[in-house]
Amino acid sequence: MRLLNIQQSSPLPTLGILTNVVELPHYEMIYIYHHLQSGQPVELRREENHIFDRSAIAVYFKGFKLGYISNRINGLISQKIDAGKAVTASIRNITKQKYMPLSGLELELKVM
Repeated sequence: MRLLNIQQSSPLPTLGILTNVVELPHYEMIYIYHHLQSGQPVELRREENHIFDRSAIAVYFKGFKLGYISNRINGLISQKIDAGKAVTASIRNITKQKYMPLSGLELELKVM
């Protein structure tokens, strides 16, 4: 058996998580979709009083509600937020057709 002496000079990089924003047509996306661009930050807010999902996390851009992060990942992210971890989000990819509102919005989340 061989022992390796590995010295770590810097911390490991923060890993990003990709997720989609759901319920886009139900909120205020229609008013601001033309201002959204890849790389822009968005705000995540916990909604513990959500009727159907206690782990719901809403996505806001400049005060406008866009929707919620995907149900597949909101439980994990809400646990991190509740534990006091910093979670940042930015727009990764925008899916739309010409002259139409967004049909998809992908976010990159980073847990610090």
